[in-house]
Amino acid sequence: MRIRHAAKTDLPAIQNVIETAFPAEERELIMNLAAEFLREHSQPPVKSLIAEIDHHIVGYVSYSPIFLGTNANLSGYILAPLAISPEYQKQGVGTRLIQSGVDMLIEDQVDILFVYGDPAYYGRFGFSKEPAQSFIPPYPLEFPFGWLGRMLRDAELPEQPTAFHCVPALSKPEIW
Repeated sequence: MRIRHAAKTDLPAIQNVIETAFPAEERELIMNLAAEFLREHSQPPVKSLIAEIDHHIVGYVSYSPIFLGTNANLSGYILAPLAISPEYQKQGVGTRLIQSGVDMLIEDQVDILFVYGDPAYYGRFGFSKEPAQSFIPPYPLEFPFGWLGRMLRDAELPEQPTAFHCVPALSKPEIW
């Protein structure tokens, strides 16, 4: 398996992975999100990774920056979305994509990584509700128990819950 940065030319294959990995009611939203991430020019940048097996894209993940609404001296990213082709699920593809992303963000000296997902799955990677409780997502959460964080560096969390905003692709209430 090879993990590499996604390119704009990978979009059709990425969207195919998303189409097979997500339920029908979520596919279009997530496919559009992936397309927007590949066009995004934020600073710090969105970082999208793909997993290839035998030159076929079988997995995709994006990490997008957050922007704190205060003078908190923290840098953070959100992991979303993660998609693995069904025939490659439960074979370590998601684990490799997540660990590669975490390693990349640690190298970039990012302080905290968030995810909005299944606590049982993401808990295996060190995500928990405690660090996430210090941050207020831009929209109300349909499933608040899924708001999780993982400290990547030894950094001080804000004393009061702190609001943040996201890149335009994630700044849509239907995503939250």
